[in-house]
Amino acid sequence: MENLNIDQRIEVKIKELISLYTLYSSSDLSAHEMEKGLLSSLLSLGYILLKLIIEKKSRDLEKVVPIPITEEEKFKSKGLQHRIYLSIFGELSIYRTGYYSAIRGTYYELDSLLDLPSKKLSYNLQSLLGLSSTEQNYRKSVEVVNKLLGLNLSGTVSQRNAEDLGSLVENYYDSLEIEKIEEGKKGVCFIAYFDGKGVPKIQENKKEIRELKRLGKGEKRGKMQMATVSVSAYFTPKKRDKERIIKGLMEYAKKKVKEKKENQKDNKKEKDKELNDNKWMEGIHRRAFLADQARAVEYGLDYIRDRMTNPLSRFIVPIDAGSGLEEKVLKYVQKHKLTKQFDGIVLDIIHVLEYVWEAANCIFSEKSPQRINWVKKTLGQLLDSQTKQVIEKLEKIKKEKFPDKNNKIDQVISYFSNHQHKMDYKKFIDKGYPISSALAESTCGHLVKDRMEGAGKRWSSKGAQNMMDLRAVSINDDFDSFINFVIEHQQNNMLKKAA
Repeated sequence: MENLNIDQRIEVKIKELISLYTLYSSSDLSAHEMEKGLLSSLLSLGYILLKLIIEKKSRDLEKVVPIPITEEEKFKSKGLQHRIYLSIFGELSIYRTGYYSAIRGTYYELDSLLDLPSKKLSYNLQSLLGLSSTEQNYRKSVEVVNKLLGLNLSGTVSQRNAEDLGSLVENYYDSLEIEKIEEGKKGVCFIAYFDGKGVPKIQENKKEIRELKRLGKGEKRGKMQMATVSVSAYFTPKKRDKERIIKGLMEYAKKKVKEKKENQKDNKKEKDKELNDNKWMEGIHRRAFLADQARAVEYGLDYIRDRMTNPLSRFIVPIDAGSGLEEKVLKYVQKHKLTKQFDGIVLDIIHVLEYVWEAANCIFSEKSPQRINWVKKTLGQLLDSQTKQVIEKLEKIKKEKFPDKNNKIDQVISYFSNHQHKMDYKKFIDKGYPISSALAESTCGHLVKDRMEGAGKRWSSKGAQNMMDLRAVSINDDFDSFINFVIEHQQNNMLKKAA
């Protein structure tokens, strides 16, 4: 076919497609068999067309000298230079004229004209592999692409691609113009969540970052390094009845006990979805930062601060009792003089619920029907901001029933005493604010745990951060916009290097 002219080569492929139509029309082949045959033929035609187009453009530019940047710039031809371009149709060998100048260095007019990437993977493949690798390990991430397009990509190619893309996420989000929300007193309120999730670590390799490393005999698993999830959003406050909140909390507790008994680990995502009914949350933005809690807090609150334009706007921060979070949030508020707009930190009611149940199990027994009414009553008191009275009630029970024992009652009393300044639930409920950090917990599971944990998975610091960044882009529904940024960023960098 190489000896045929352009029209003839294309005509051969078109005739092959027509032949397939004739063959399939009179055959008893299944639909999926015909699909495979047609796709293979179409990919082959696409390969020929792309190859011919690039060859023509290369010939057209063969004697075209680049336009000098300055009057002094002189070009020296380096003749035809070879490069590999791996497209969705297959691998192409491209020959194009290279030029050299003292100002730009080596420059290829064809590469600039076609926006060819600096590495051999086409931007289409970079996008497909990048998105796939956020959901599956690197070996699995290439399987569908290879099967569909007839390629032979390795997991290592996918890993390197993910690392390259992940390293640009910070620049991408820095480049975006934050959406301004102008409503004030009776409009939207802003919210930031923070939570931590461990990432399994490996020993750093100086030359290469590997995602997977099987544990050998006698080999110890690497330590966990904490990633802090940052979630920012805004919402329209809505009033909720206290009894309805208690009912929802009791139903959640019932489901959790049932799942624990049945060991239904596969239901975790469904459970998070049911608990995290955040239909009233808008503009949700998620990121995760490895071993940098301060950065996570700053990032999440920066996102809110940049969105607020009305001095009447307010924001809140629901958190669990994680170490250091409260201090860092308050420090940020003081530093940026946001005291008037800050409506406070609220302790996650789900964590509080767990402590209430622990107290009930200790006071009665794990099978006593008396627990339910006691838990409902205690939750009612807490939601009415009567934490002090609850503590006094627990201290009285402790003194009467367990005077000489250290048990769960002591832990619950200590927990409520240490955090009661964040438990003014009545204030938050009356203002129509959420009192749960479930959105942060579900993000920890979806953004971090689902991809970063698993049998044999261990990560380097750089590899983990790049993957969490790339995964955040996907979860935030920013992937198409991100790939456009990557193309523009890489092309600008190549021009700068040439200049």
